[in-house]
Amino acid sequence: MAPLLELPYDIRNVTPEEDKIIKKCLIGYTKPFVKCGKAGYVLPGAFKKQAEVIYNFQVRPDDIWVITYPRSGTTWTQEMVWLLENDLDFESAKRTPLYERFPMLELTTQIPEVAFELIKINFLNLAHFQGLNHGVKCPSWKSLEKAPSPRLIKTHLPLSLLPPNLLKTAKVIYVARDPRDCMVSVYYLHKMVAKSLMRGTFSQFWEAFRRDLLPWMPIISHANEAWEQRNHPNLHFMFYEDMLQDLPKMIHGVSAFLNRDYTDEQINKLAEHLTFSNLKKNKNVNNTTGDSEVQFIRKGEAGGWRTHFDAKMELQAEEYLNDRLRGLTLRYPTFDTDEEWSRL
Repeated sequence: MAPLLELPYDIRNVTPEEDKIIKKCLIGYTKPFVKCGKAGYVLPGAFKKQAEVIYNFQVRPDDIWVITYPRSGTTWTQEMVWLLENDLDFESAKRTPLYERFPMLELTTQIPEVAFELIKINFLNLAHFQGLNHGVKCPSWKSLEKAPSPRLIKTHLPLSLLPPNLLKTAKVIYVARDPRDCMVSVYYLHKMVAKSLMRGTFSQFWEAFRRDLLPWMPIISHANEAWEQRNHPNLHFMFYEDMLQDLPKMIHGVSAFLNRDYTDEQINKLAEHLTFSNLKKNKNVNNTTGDSEVQFIRKGEAGGWRTHFDAKMELQAEEYLNDRLRGLTLRYPTFDTDEEWSRL
């Protein structure tokens, strides 16, 4: 076995003030959160012990990875990729939970240190945290190491925290989404999981978000790492908003990237399976905790943030996006920096 590569990035604790802001939103964590690398990606303290083994995870040539910041169409894309890779076997897809078909690499680094017993029923009913009981005994990355090929792997980690040979070895699909919509969806995700235990208000989540202090942030650095590799033959970059606008076209693109050949009729059938109305009814995809008000598969829309942000938040969001995008070629379909800058 080859010796482990040393991490090329540093891991340090967030400041006490930053930790306080994070923990106003997230329950059950006692260890300080950490920041990783030059960009300062925020992760639970538990990530520190597993960072090296994740960085040295053995990538296989027939792996397919889906990488996103949370709530960017991850589940949507996973279901699409699994079906494209499995000859559109809709019946098998309906029999087996998505978390089993498409496991998450860093799942066990996200487990809260305390209060887990109080909230684990909610976590275990949620696709994002399915398999958690097993993961406590066996780290998620180790389960994937033992998994037979071909493997389908989900992760919310940015490219810089993943194995350095990933793009040289396997195929990667990256999906980006307007950060404002991601923030709203992340808030509802935690609201669904924590229910009555949730302390954070929408305003507190927004404060943490705009300071890049929620897990896996900063979101724009996360997307930009993939955007800069968008011409790599092993990376397929998509925007969530483009999937909403023309899903069959985007499925065709993913199918070609995966070297799969399907007819227009088959692609349209898959697109119908992937409509949000159908995904909501699919219990092996929409792993909701039973709260009828908040669903894991929510609205599937662009621009929903407008109904949640007040005038101050809207201005702060414009400043946030303009500041983080300055000097980058990355542009979101729903945010025109030239137009927004002219308004400031």
